[in-house]
Amino acid sequence: MSASLYGKKSVVTGASTGIGREISLILSREGAEVALVGRRRDKLEETKTMITNSGGKAEVFVADLRTDASAVGKKILESFTAVDIIVNVAGVWHNDEKAYHGPMIWELSDEEILEVMQVGIIAPMLMTKTLLPPMVAKKTGKVLNISGTFENGAAGWLHYYISKKAIEEFTVGLSQELRSHKIQVNAISPSDTCTEAYQRFYPDEPVDTLMDPKDIARLTLELLKDDLDFITGQTIIARKA
Repeated sequence: MSASLYGKKSVVTGASTGIGREISLILSREGAEVALVGRRRDKLEETKTMITNSGGKAEVFVADLRTDASAVGKKILESFTAVDIIVNVAGVWHNDEKAYHGPMIWELSDEEILEVMQVGIIAPMLMTKTLLPPMVAKKTGKVLNISGTFENGAAGWLHYYISKKAIEEFTVGLSQELRSHKIQVNAISPSDTCTEAYQRFYPDEPVDTLMDPKDIARLTLELLKDDLDFITGQTIIARKA
């Protein structure tokens, strides 16, 4: 267990499944208390049960990040008073029926573009700015954003691609604003990752070519420890060798 994370209050969006769940689990194992944020209560409760069964602490915050990012941030502060760690994982690249991949930008609905951008970049900005004031007052904390690496370029994913490039630039700018407040801001950009959703929409993709969500969580943990507090404003690409 990391002494630098023990007792820390952390927030993880997209904590229902995949990378967000694995990050929540590893933070709890290191002694952090986790605010689990996502749209699906049943899946968030599963994550919470995994944490509490291992002796950790977690609280569920159900929110539609398209509209409720600021509101859920305020609810978290009502419960936690202040947070030490913010991990923005949530993003939208599919719905229940399809992956948002294939159509060109002129073939997309306005609603799909807005959903991807609202969850992928607007929500992290609103959530982070809501949670930051107590962190700034203490002059300590960590913000970690999850981006994504596009091996085949942006075509067919343009809205999602833009949301991820925006979160990387948000990382740079936010690190500049927060450097004098001793708050570290970084991003991880994983290549295709073997989540439940990825396997559902791309069942023929060989698993051994995909990143493991647990590996993304391990890298997240290293960046959130005090050992690497001299690294800020960086986007670290994670891909299979």
